[in-house]
Amino acid sequence: MNKPEPDNLKSVIAKSNAMAVIVVVLLVNFAFAFLNPFGKTTLADLPKDHSWISWTTSDFVSQPATPDIVFLGSSLLLHPLTMLDAHHLKRTVDYADYHRSAYTEERIAASMGVKKPIAFNYAMPGGMISDDWIITEAMVRSRKKPKLIVLGICARDFMDCKVRCPGVMPTFKYLSKAIDMQPVLDLALPNLTDRTDFVIGKIAYLWDVKPAIQELLRGQTRSAIAACGVTNGASQFSPEQLDKLLTADMSAELERGMMVEEPDKERPFSDNTLEYLQRYKHRHESLFASEKQFFEKLLIAAKSNDIKVVVVNMPLTTLNVKLMPPGTYNEYLDAVQTLTSRYDAIFADFNDDDRFPSSLFYDTVHMNSVGGKRFVDALVNVISADKVCIEKLSAPGAAGIASGGGQPL
Repeated sequence: MNKPEPDNLKSVIAKSNAMAVIVVVLLVNFAFAFLNPFGKTTLADLPKDHSWISWTTSDFVSQPATPDIVFLGSSLLLHPLTMLDAHHLKRTVDYADYHRSAYTEERIAASMGVKKPIAFNYAMPGGMISDDWIITEAMVRSRKKPKLIVLGICARDFMDCKVRCPGVMPTFKYLSKAIDMQPVLDLALPNLTDRTDFVIGKIAYLWDVKPAIQELLRGQTRSAIAACGVTNGASQFSPEQLDKLLTADMSAELERGMMVEEPDKERPFSDNTLEYLQRYKHRHESLFASEKQFFEKLLIAAKSNDIKVVVVNMPLTTLNVKLMPPGTYNEYLDAVQTLTSRYDAIFADFNDDDRFPSSLFYDTVHMNSVGGKRFVDALVNVISADKVCIEKLSAPGAAGIASGGGQPL
């Protein structure tokens, strides 16, 4: 009987080892899928991956109480409100850590004679309406619903030509772990190509929960590093230093100190016309149709959970509106007004050159701190004139406990 050649023997052993590894991975995958230790979670359980949405969500769940007012929208809300507070509070504010609107809180209390509310800024850079919807659903399902949602929107939020579909957006992908995606899968990921990660996740459990596993390993690594830096019972590393020592964090989307607003310092005007020529390149009909449905779902979820919604058509410069394909702006505005009225939300049109002239902007779409102040002042006038808003903000305590999700998704 011939003995196997050494090279052949090595090959057989290597293949056997590879098969053994595959079998072990499959067994672990099936075991995890059965036990589901990283199953659907609340906002508090989501991994902290140092993205914009992760920082904001972590801050949201760490608030002393469920916020009374939540701002939803894009950078059109995020930046002016943050700039405003840097000036108002006379201190540097960091986008990684700061997500309140102190000026709004003070103006509401002074104007309405109520206890100062907690106003939280959940607006996301590049946010779409579908992102606003999934944030609303995640808040409700995590039993941390606000009394009032201020939804600042513009036409781009419905039909950005740089966006393939709702489900590929960072905010949407991150928060999809906190809700049941199946009912909106066709709407969020209409193309099979864009469903690849989702489909793989359903087949390979470990792939689907990789962010949670990464966060778990990151936490263990952070603890080990901290232990190495202990002298006489005190760590030699600050939390910020520990973050920077971790390879996974070095490529993070947002880090402390990466983006801040300084007091008494305005951004110089920057012409972003070329960017918006790309965003408004054509009528993105399929995305517009999807985002309109998500807008309606948001209004349904809010109404069914007794959350009052104030929809604000955000100020833009005349130059920016003229870049849109003919008829786009009016079609967007008609759709928003129709749905807002249908679900008893408040509609406020702030896109007015007389009230918000170009001098209040630092580019063609983003207001500066002065514009932010004028925006909040106008918003407070709208809120304080509504009977339902007055009742909600006058009631003791935050809305807090939700009914457990919106109506049919």
